[in-house]
Amino acid sequence: MASSIIGPIEKKDSADWGLRTIRLQHRLHENPLFSDESLAALIERTPQSVSPIVLMPGRDNPKGSWGYCDRSDLSGEAVLEAIKRGRLWINMLKLEEVDSRFRDLLDTIFEEFGNAIPGFSPFRKTIGVLISSPGTQVSYHADVPGQSLWQIRGQKRIYLYPPREPFLKAANLENIIRGVTEEEIPYDATYDEYAEICDLEPGDMMHWVLNGPHRVENADCLNVSVTTEHWTPTTRRSFAMNYGNGVLRREFGWTPKSHKITGPAFWAKVGVTAAWRAMGLQQKTAFQRVITNRVDPNAPDGVVPLPTSPAE
Repeated sequence: MASSIIGPIEKKDSADWGLRTIRLQHRLHENPLFSDESLAALIERTPQSVSPIVLMPGRDNPKGSWGYCDRSDLSGEAVLEAIKRGRLWINMLKLEEVDSRFRDLLDTIFEEFGNAIPGFSPFRKTIGVLISSPGTQVSYHADVPGQSLWQIRGQKRIYLYPPREPFLKAANLENIIRGVTEEEIPYDATYDEYAEICDLEPGDMMHWVLNGPHRVENADCLNVSVTTEHWTPTTRRSFAMNYGNGVLRREFGWTPKSHKITGPAFWAKVGVTAAWRAMGLQQKTAFQRVITNRVDPNAPDGVVPLPTSPAE
């Protein structure tokens, strides 16, 4: 019998959870939490420091980078209108801390997962809402924790790539995990020969392998998606290993050869990770967002450039 939110999960999918791309059905798109009125109110309640507006390249520019935009003092309705007209997206993160309805939704989703997937019991989980403009794309990138994407409104195409060289270089993943760079990584059109291509419509959900690189193309319609992230002991060990490797590579000029998440070398990297973060060195090397545009629902792309100082 189908669960209240997630459709039936076949045994082969629960057995392969985290090992390959899994596609499921859901009912989140029926929830009134995702109406325009509700989304506008949610934008107003979500701090810009946590969930900035991002200017995206069009679909004809897959190598384009994103830029950050100021939305301070704008109503949620104005921001949503700018997204509908422009080339923008907003990823509202950690909504379980903003709205108890999302906390309840998150708990229900992972309770259903836990009932269907043996041994799947994350010690940390979070939920977000991603709203993005018609005809835009999310550039090639990789995420740190376990990821699932739930399509609510609109249609999009996702290109998924193997989480290994050359699609995902070790140094690039280490920099993302350490916060030295954002999630963007270099993209080459030749990668598409190896891509798994998935089209999503409302009611579709996807979960893919840890750190799997991907990029997204929106159809010519507003897109609303839910994102859920989770941490398990395995994802935490992978984080510590890559973080330690990144410190050794970038700060000490040593090229790590092992990506094991067990054994003496792994535990040494755990110590390196803990020490680096405890000494406050994480903040000194962290990527700093630079806001270059201001959200404007009347502008062609939904933004106008911020004025630069004479020194620039």
